[in-house]
Amino acid sequence: MSDENNLAISVQGGLGIISLDRTTHLNALSISMIQGIQAQLEHWRHDPNVQAILINSNSPKAFCAGGDIRYLYDSYKAGNTGHHDYFAAEYVMLNTLRKFAKPVLVFLDGYVLGGGFGLAQACHIKVTSEKSRFAMPETAIGFFPDVGATHFLSRLDEIGVYLALTGEQISSSDALYLDLVDYHIPSDKFAELQAALIAESALNNPKIRKMISDFITDPAESELQKRAEHIDKHFAYQKLEDIEYSLAHETNSKDQTWADKTLAILQQRPLLAKQTSLKLQQVGQNLSLEKCMQLERDIQDIWLEQGDFIEGVRALIIDKDKSPQWQTENSQFEKTLEKLWPVWNKQHIENIY
Repeated sequence: MSDENNLAISVQGGLGIISLDRTTHLNALSISMIQGIQAQLEHWRHDPNVQAILINSNSPKAFCAGGDIRYLYDSYKAGNTGHHDYFAAEYVMLNTLRKFAKPVLVFLDGYVLGGGFGLAQACHIKVTSEKSRFAMPETAIGFFPDVGATHFLSRLDEIGVYLALTGEQISSSDALYLDLVDYHIPSDKFAELQAALIAESALNNPKIRKMISDFITDPAESELQKRAEHIDKHFAYQKLEDIEYSLAHETNSKDQTWADKTLAILQQRPLLAKQTSLKLQQVGQNLSLEKCMQLERDIQDIWLEQGDFIEGVRALIIDKDKSPQWQTENSQFEKTLEKLWPVWNKQHIENIY
């Protein structure tokens, strides 16, 4: 059945199915969808008829294109607490998913971006198709990779820094190479796998994984893996200016085009978002998942006031002039950094920028 939360909910066999059903928005997560997922998980928590959970999408193009950034913008502009409530509800839902006692599968077929990426990472068994494209593109709108990316990207070392700063999309082959997903099956086999899961009388983690293994295929070669050494070379630096300097002074002719393109992308991103994203990736390596999530939440609660998110959404989504006026290194920028310092200090993180 479908409800007002843009979720299609059903129980088939022992499988509780939550299908994201906001297809006109590529399943961008509204607050009602977030609350609906949370409520459904609570409802199924002690239901003996539901042995496992499947989260998938009714969109042919996307699993989930991210958070509802228009809602966050409108809430902030209206002066209400909706944006704070949104982040709080999202993180409760992600924590519930991670800790859920029953197996939670996710089928990824199409775009897996931002909040959708975080939702996928919170699931226990991640299945992707050749159609999937993954990214944490937040810096493009003056934000920073959140929803746990401080933890799951920072475990990828220099490649995590590259993905966090540029927001570049990667393929399902790349995601497999990075262990961001567990299994690759053809897109046209998802329905058959789902039917097999529904028909199974005992759905537990080992059984589910065994069933999925009957459908897996070898994906295309990872292009990111071919580029890994080059990414490591440029993104190992601790300071943003050194990363950009390194890209600007690439001497290998065969890598020059990629370096120039990557530098051009970075130069379009706002300084504060880049600095914060870089710092989160660096400190995240030494923090637990729980502390990473708390750090993100603390920054979220002041970012719409202090960061460039509102200007980014205005320029790219509202007015569509594509000419954001980002904060630059001036007295106002320094004041913004001062507002952020207590957040970092709360986690005993020094040398913020």
